[in-house]
Amino acid sequence: MFRVDDGERLVGIGDIAFQLKITRQAVDYWTRKDPQFPPPLQVVNAPTEGSKGTRVWRKRDIDAWIVEYYRRRKI
Repeated sequence: MFRVDDGERLVGIGDIAFQLKITRQAVDYWTRKDPQFPPPLQVVNAPTEGSKGTRVWRKRDIDAWIVEYYRRRKI
């Protein structure tokens, strides 16, 4: 069986919200307004170029953002 390195896993807004125990709406806001939030790796399920789809990120990029920026806000 193929094993994926945890850092290579892809996560969406719902996964990030679950990890931080906050709403998906809060995560969506940060993805759009926080200049430090990592850009999505890709947009999947978009029917056409430029239309909305599901944004996904590398878990390691999100984990780094959490440690560097999110945790500091909570202090």
